[in-house]
Amino acid sequence: MLSKEAILSGKAPLGLPFSPGVKFGQLVFISGQGPIDASGKVVRGDVRAQTRLTLENFRKVAEAAGSSMRNTLQTTVYLKDLNDYPVMNEVYSTFFPEPRPARATVQAELLFGMKVEIQGTAFIPE
Repeated sequence: MLSKEAILSGKAPLGLPFSPGVKFGQLVFISGQGPIDASGKVVRGDVRAQTRLTLENFRKVAEAAGSSMRNTLQTTVYLKDLNDYPVMNEVYSTFFPEPRPARATVQAELLFGMKVEIQGTAFIPE
């Protein structure tokens, strides 16, 4: 019988009640990752710097589960300002090899001054 397992790649920011990732069978569901440093604080900066740190955090969760950016199936990108789309997209494209994950990008009011947040689903190869 399958059961879910929390994937911890660090603590949730500000001690919020969620797991950075959840493994279920050969899937890992990665919670919304943001530009959060090791101390759990949002790193200020432009959307380029925030996207890079966000995707590094995303990668840490995927790898802690036994997956990778290559094995990411789907992402949702939340942007505070859709005018940041081209810069976010430029950074995003350097993290995911072809074939890239399916993706939706939406504008959202983000917490803690974040300019970008990214969640997704990946598979864990056998």
